[in-house]
Amino acid sequence: MEYSFKINESGKERTLILKNEMIIYVLDDAIYEVPYKNITAVWLNKPGGFCTPSSYSCTLNIKDDKPIFITSKNWDLDQREILQQNHYNSFVRVLHMHLKEKSKATYGFGVKPQYYMLRVAAIITILTLATYLSVNYQLNNFLLAIPVAISLFVLTCGLNFCVKNFPSSYRPDHIPITLLPAQS
Repeated sequence: MEYSFKINESGKERTLILKNEMIIYVLDDAIYEVPYKNITAVWLNKPGGFCTPSSYSCTLNIKDDKPIFITSKNWDLDQREILQQNHYNSFVRVLHMHLKEKSKATYGFGVKPQYYMLRVAAIITILTLATYLSVNYQLNNFLLAIPVAISLFVLTCGLNFCVKNFPSSYRPDHIPITLLPAQS
């Protein structure tokens, strides 16, 4: 199975070819062969917010090499976006079937744990700073409204982010349907 995509509209087209024992990754004139057994992790992302990517994507972590980032987007020669949800869905499913049999990869989705913890720490820091300013400085009601408003905004967005993007794992034969674009 072959799948082509671009990271952005001005980027170069990348092609992945699923073979029996490996993925062939073609970028420009370079051809890379990645055996399935060297893939250590698969991370799926879905679009949907300020802190998430703008398209469905899959990241393949490879032992002793750079990860491969795959997106559901592509563009034609006139720089118009091409919808290829069905092709992306099929590619990801077939890739998972190969990996299930030939790799010991881990499978995850959401925000990666280290980034998740950084965002949670930033939320807590902002809330602590706003509380500190409110308590330790005798602000009039108008000025007090500013840290309170910022705190409420950060708390609301932060809780929404934390619930929707909590890092989770899945089995390769049970890909969560929300991580793939809707069939059209």
